[in-house]
Amino acid sequence: MINHFPDPDLPEHVDIRSLDNARVVPDGVIDSYGLDNAVISALDTGSYNIHFKIESDGNLFDLRKSNRPSQIGNLNYESELLNHLRTQGFSLAPEVVPSKSGAYNLWVDGTGWTLFKWMGSDSAPQRERANRSRAQAAVKTLADIHRLSKDFSPEAERGEWPIFTLPTVNPATWLKRAESLADELNDEGTDLRRMSRQSAGELGQIDFDSLPEYMCHGDYRMRNLQFEGDEITGVFDFDASIRTTRLFDLAGVVTRFSPLDGDPQADVEAGSTFLKEYHELLPLSTAEIDALPTLIRWRLLREVVVYYDTWWFDVRSACVDLFSGAAEKIVNQVSPG
Repeated sequence: MINHFPDPDLPEHVDIRSLDNARVVPDGVIDSYGLDNAVISALDTGSYNIHFKIESDGNLFDLRKSNRPSQIGNLNYESELLNHLRTQGFSLAPEVVPSKSGAYNLWVDGTGWTLFKWMGSDSAPQRERANRSRAQAAVKTLADIHRLSKDFSPEAERGEWPIFTLPTVNPATWLKRAESLADELNDEGTDLRRMSRQSAGELGQIDFDSLPEYMCHGDYRMRNLQFEGDEITGVFDFDASIRTTRLFDLAGVVTRFSPLDGDPQADVEAGSTFLKEYHELLPLSTAEIDALPTLIRWRLLREVVVYYDTWWFDVRSACVDLFSGAAEKIVNQVSPG
């Protein structure tokens, strides 16, 4: 059942996952990609993007329907990053297939569509669980993404969806939505309101101009990684990518999912290990290390506020731990070089 918390700034927004045609590919998309005789199968994928497996003339493709309230520029921004990474030798990024007109993305009836070459085996990607070896591979892969795109900035305009998701946006904007959710939860929202106000205050104290910017994946987690054994063979869904502090990605890794598990939590040991190994590959500055506990605390709250599907009841204890010293413990093993 979908229980997505509505955006107080977009009260008329409808979650298109709930619509009858959510898993239907429109004729305009089929025509634009020349898929008239293709076999199209909807995949069991995440909540904000719907993927279709395409079998056409002996070739396999992945057709993605973007379920985000987005803009065509956002998808062009992603395509530029993917093409850049591949030209830099990063073969794990999806390869975009242009439409017959040469466009990398289609915009049909207010929805963005992108076609990729199929990556990995012929079977559909599975929701993977992490282990120690996979976590190490994930560290290296994220460091490679950041290193190869450090000085790259797409020409396309990155739209402002969603305006409350980034720490560099006025924290008051994010707090407005957090408090709106707390109101929705009534008595169950007391802790959320308290921690969100503390988090917004902490964010307001960070000088984000002092933190170097990188191209960030934006949603780096197990579901968006494809493995063969313990080797990563693909990284998916760069549509949330954006140029900002890399702490956005790193805080998401240790809170959006624990590197040694698949559930949203904040495991101190696993998170510390991930950050320490990342730091050895692509060292963090003193300013980044100092800001990281704040970003870690904010990031798990951010996921609740942005994606609320009754998650608050699953991660409330983890949030309390992060605001009671766990965030500092996660970062303690990372020290300036």
